[in-house]
Amino acid sequence: MKKVLISLLLITITTKVALSQDIIKGLPITISLVPKSAKQPNLKLKDGSGIFLVYKSEEGIHVIMGKNGKQYDFCDPIDNTKFVQVGEKDIENDGKPEVIVASKTSAQTIEVKVFKKADFETLYKEWTDFTGVSAVEFPGNGTVKMYDLEGNAGIYKFGEDGKISEAR
Repeated sequence: MKKVLISLLLITITTKVALSQDIIKGLPITISLVPKSAKQPNLKLKDGSGIFLVYKSEEGIHVIMGKNGKQYDFCDPIDNTKFVQVGEKDIENDGKPEVIVASKTSAQTIEVKVFKKADFETLYKEWTDFTGVSAVEFPGNGTVKMYDLEGNAGIYKFGEDGKISEAR
């Protein structure tokens, strides 16, 4: 009985720690990596391509796109980070998912980049980037919830150009 209780306690603690690290909330599937990790997590995107994360000591964490047997850096390596998380979500509810790359740059700052793929294009391009405090969530209605350290959220709307402004 003690072993079962200890196992349940360890599972609960591990789950709490893993969930507390999330920068991108509300996505069922994301990948993440911390510096100095030897893991190479990967995420299969809806368009058939894949993204994986690799840590290189001299450059930081690379977000790498794999498509049609080729690999390339999806964005610049992230060298000043404590944690990187990548996910896919249809932010604007237009039927086209965007790729979100978020990194925790300090105890009180996160950097978020959103990438879109235009119609008849093969490559994703950076659509917007912004700075937050603790975490972000994308409800799928053209808005982003940005959380502060206490868990309070402000809601911001994306414009056509990707700029965010406070929702009214």
